[in-house]
Amino acid sequence: MHFSRVAQPNQRRTATARKICIASAASDWSRFPLGTRFKIVETGEEYVIDDYGTALVGTNTIDLYKPTRLEMKGWGMRYVDVDILYWGSDDQSIKVLTPRAKHATPRRMLIALASKKKSSQVADREL
Repeated sequence: MHFSRVAQPNQRRTATARKICIASAASDWSRFPLGTRFKIVETGEEYVIDDYGTALVGTNTIDLYKPTRLEMKGWGMRYVDVDILYWGSDDQSIKVLTPRAKHATPRRMLIALASKKKSSQVADREL
């Protein structure tokens, strides 16, 4: 089960410099990497992780973009089940975050991604 809330409708661009759109979502990229595509089970709505946020780092929270304040208020904050349709890329996440490593939020995600990668390499060697 994943906690979900809505992003601010006044934001214009995502962390990838893509124009924000209906299917945009934000997360901690060390948990849900850039490009992860998922569907909310109860509504069938599909989103793609293309942004991150300070409050999301270290959590399983996903922010959903809603185009109006009315839709934002209507969705509110809730726990929902999601189906992962496509798992995003840790490498792409690292590529986007690395030039921003002087800032705390990207740096925290980079550290978590490096740790995750190291754990994966150790597990591969043990097989």
